[in-house]
Amino acid sequence: MAPADSLTPAASALADFEAALAKLDAGCCDPGRSPRMKALAAALAEARRAVQGIASDPGAAPAAIARLEEMGAQIGRLQVGCCTEARMPLYARMLEDLTDTQLAISRAVGTAH
Repeated sequence: MAPADSLTPAASALADFEAALAKLDAGCCDPGRSPRMKALAAALAEARRAVQGIASDPGAAPAAIARLEEMGAQIGRLQVGCCTEARMPLYARMLEDLTDTQLAISRAVGTAH
């Protein structure tokens, strides 16, 4: 079992991700992108549940990390279609948050390099 507090950095990174996603969504002028941002928000909720599950089942870590990878792909699709450079720092921040989450999970379950 991974101690729950060892996953606190992962939870913090996902909270930061959520804040960046909210800013991104609020500033988007293309309503066609809204469903993709909602899908990313739903993926975030799934990732949070997956991270919480690692506390009782460290074997769930690979699935949680796979979820983070899928979210990274979603961010990439959104970023490539973005109409303004001003939002690029938000995309970068979100990708960094996913990386921080993955690293925290790996440390918590003892698979960090």
